[in-house]
Amino acid sequence: MEWEALEHSYTEKTNDWYASVILISGSLIAVELLLSNFLLITLTLIATFSFLLMAARRPSMMHVQIRKNGVRVGETLYPYQMLDGFSVIEYTPERRLLLESTRTFVPLIVIHIADEVDVEELHDQLAHYLPEKELHESVPQLLMERLGF
Repeated sequence: MEWEALEHSYTEKTNDWYASVILISGSLIAVELLLSNFLLITLTLIATFSFLLMAARRPSMMHVQIRKNGVRVGETLYPYQMLDGFSVIEYTPERRLLLESTRTFVPLIVIHIADEVDVEELHDQLAHYLPEKELHESVPQLLMERLGF
C-alpha cells in the first residue's frame, strides 16, 4: 500500500499573523531590555527569526509505503523492529497514522493519510506487523498546528 502525502499541515499566513509574531517578540525584547538581560534578547531574536522561517516553509510531498520490512516515508525506512505500535487518528478534515518509535528523540511519527487510502485496509496491513495502541499527538504539537504551524 502506498500514497502521497504532505509532510505536515500547512495554513496560509496573513501579514497580520506575521505582524502579531513580531509584535509579541518585540514586547518580550522590550521587557528583557528593561531587565538588562542581553543573552535572553539574543535568544529571543534567534528564536523569532527561526520561528518565522519555519512558519513560511511550505510542506513537501512525501511518498509513503507500507512494506513487509517496515514503513517507508520519503527516503526514510522505519523497520517494524524499531516501532512499538500504531494508531489511526481521524480528525474532521484529515486522517493521520501515528507510529510509536523506540527512539528517544522521535517517540511519535506522524504521517498524513491521503483521502484515497482505505483506512480499514491500512489498519489490517499494519496489524500483521504491529500492535494497535491508543496513541495521541502531544499537546504542544496540536497547539502549534492550531496557531498555524
